Amino acid sequence: MSQVATISFTTHSRHLNYGAVLHGWAFQQVLKRMGCESVVIDYLPRSLKNHRFKWPILDTFRCWRRPAVFARRFLQWLFSTCANLRKWRKFERFIHSQLVVTPETYTEDSLVAAERLGDLDPAVFVAESDVIWKRSRRFGMDRGFFLDFPAAAGKRKVAYAPSLAKVGFEGEDGERFARYVRTFSAVSSRERAGAEVLAGILGRDVPWLLDPTLLLSAADYAAIARPAKRKGYVLLYSCMKFNANMVREAKRLATRLGKPLVEVGNFGVNRLVFGHEVIDDAGVEEWLGLFMGADYVVCNSFHGICFSLVFEKPFFAFRRSDSDWRFTGICGELGLMDRLVDRDGRIPDDVPDVDYGRVRGGLKGHVSRSLEFIAKNIVRPADRADAGQTPEGAG
Repeated sequence: MSQVATISFTTHSRHLNYGAVLHGWAFQQVLKRMGCESVVIDYLPRSLKNHRFKWPILDTFRCWRRPAVFARRFLQWLFSTCANLRKWRKFERFIHSQLVVTPETYTEDSLVAAERLGDLDPAVFVAESDVIWKRSRRFGMDRGFFLDFPAAAGKRKVAYAPSLAKVGFEGEDGERFARYVRTFSAVSSRERAGAEVLAGILGRDVPWLLDPTLLLSAADYAAIARPAKRKGYVLLYSCMKFNANMVREAKRLATRLGKPLVEVGNFGVNRLVFGHEVIDDAGVEEWLGLFMGADYVVCNSFHGICFSLVFEKPFFAFRRSDSDWRFTGICGELGLMDRLVDRDGRIPDDVPDVDYGRVRGGLKGHVSRSLEFIAKNIVRPADRADAGQTPEGAG
């Protein structure tokens, strides 16, 4: 019997997102080291219910009324369709070999309809990290990510470092969001700004905690990584949203450093348009190996920043929007705001190297706080429940 059940974007994510799988894996590893069994709920969110994970090129036809968008997306997936199929198979192998997941895949409807998670009876349910607390204009708020389903009723509910969308909780939606949040026994956020929003709702201090990927060491990831065959390169991680300016700036940086540019992501067409190496079929282990072997990282991804920090690589991160507080949250806390570049900006030539001695010192205290939150609010209550005591109820 698993003591803890977690839910997030882990087993299903748009465009097969490396960070989504790895934060779920990392959190499960942390719980395991604390002597706590856990299971990841194999959850297909409402927003991804009709997403073609194996054949995303088919999804491009939904935007045929917008010719420019359709042409761009169709061309992108035309060059990466077979590669994406290989990548999907690698993701499936990683999930089912490296993670403990529920045998059944759940949707919002099936979770709401089920009294139990099969034979499992977790003492603690955890809404675990990533941007899961948000309101989609099309899909609304996902009840699964707020643990609003029968199997979690009467159990201890904990929010470990979820990110909040910066907008979308006004009026009735704000009242509904507040009702959801108040059902949790313990609440935290992945960003200080999100913690302040939650503190205002709950009327008490709410801690901001680290993404689970930052709770493990480089050696932990090296143990599952597949080392890159190449050495001495600038790694470009293009995550989900294409940014031609970022590609050009990464090429300019690579030229200045006298190193080749290697891109990992879903934009195989870039090997033709920009003329550099693109790896669009990397599995999770290969992706980690590419970060390990890089001399420099350029990305537009929160988890690209996280793994640059884990492997202590100099990096620049291009913002996806001016209002995204994920990038500014982690970089601001670690004094790395000079590593952020506006979407249409240029990589500066005169930024000092990252002082990873200082960064390690800054992360150390945050890691300790995050682990103590997990021990106090998740592991110890689960242990008490396993010993036959009634878990603390949601309040």
